[in-house]
Amino acid sequence: MPRSETVLQIFVASPGDVTEEREVLESVVAELNRTWSKSLGVRLELLRWETSTRPGIGSEPQDVINSQIGDEYDVFIGILWGRIGTPTSRAASGTLEEFERAHARWGADPSSVEIMVYFKDKAIRPSEIDGDQNNRVQKFKHSLGDEGVLHRTFEGIDNFESLVRTHLSAVAQKWSRGQSSFLQSSMSPPVVLPGTVVDISDDDLGFLEYLDRFGMSMEQMSAGLHAITDATVSIGEQMTRRTTEIQEVGEINEPQRMKDARRAVKASAEDMNRYADIMDGQLPLLARSRKEAFEAISKALSLYEDFDSEDTSPIDQLGQSLRSMVEAAGGSLVGMQSFKTTVGGLPRLTTDLNRAKRRVVKSLDEVIAEIQATINTADSIVDSLP
Repeated sequence: MPRSETVLQIFVASPGDVTEEREVLESVVAELNRTWSKSLGVRLELLRWETSTRPGIGSEPQDVINSQIGDEYDVFIGILWGRIGTPTSRAASGTLEEFERAHARWGADPSSVEIMVYFKDKAIRPSEIDGDQNNRVQKFKHSLGDEGVLHRTFEGIDNFESLVRTHLSAVAQKWSRGQSSFLQSSMSPPVVLPGTVVDISDDDLGFLEYLDRFGMSMEQMSAGLHAITDATVSIGEQMTRRTTEIQEVGEINEPQRMKDARRAVKASAEDMNRYADIMDGQLPLLARSRKEAFEAISKALSLYEDFDSEDTSPIDQLGQSLRSMVEAAGGSLVGMQSFKTTVGGLPRLTTDLNRAKRRVVKSLDEVIAEIQATINTADSIVDSLP
């Protein structure tokens, strides 16, 4: 059956020291397209100078990239680490020029482009450190606050993958909601033959269509649980590395060790706030998907009674799908409950850490309640299956 699809173009800008992150971004986009494109009608297209440009001539290489990439993409992603990049005739580097072009578009029309900037916070080998380049990166990072640009910091490739997967999922969800509203308001009325009465409503949907709705909502729930699990594992690993330092602060007398411990406390607070951002972003998506999935399955089951058939395979498959979802949700639940215990056991050392602790606990309580509601509802449906 033909279906409409919205293509969102994502342009990634970065110097050459984050090649691994660029490759991971491509794999995340491919994964999200498999997960979201069918259910949301949204497909992501990644624009990279390596694959989206061809040899050309300009006053400088950046002109060729600007000309061929253009300014019509929907999402700008900037990734920086220890290098700012090669200067152009208009900016401190090609990456910064690309950011400035995107930011100018946003300034003229905030709905024209999403801007997401990520900074890698990982030690660089002494032999590879360029002090001037690194200072320029830090200067740019500090300037983003004045520009009203919210950025994110990540430590390693797994952390980056979790962040960008979650953020792009939210973008796809937002565009899907906007596209649905647009289609509902602007769609041309159907062509009606004389004497034909058209009344399109959920009452016209059949068993198979409700199963399709259920499947799409389940895909969304699975993607949300996957993002939450990844984020919980990542933050758990980060906290494990830092917990010992934090807990020993009260016993430290050496100035250098105290300085290192304070740095660990500050980094932990930042990690927890990033984690809370992910949880807060996934919560409404999980709630909506749960509501839609169980509404669809309940309507499908009500229609199944119309069938006079001994073939129970559709119901058996539904039961298996629900049990698999409960198992996955239960795994996420255990991880979050364990992390909540870890966070609650951290000493009250600084205002930033205390606030981050409260925020994480609140976010965890809300997501745990949502997942528990999902499990309870799924268990009830499984128990009531014919």
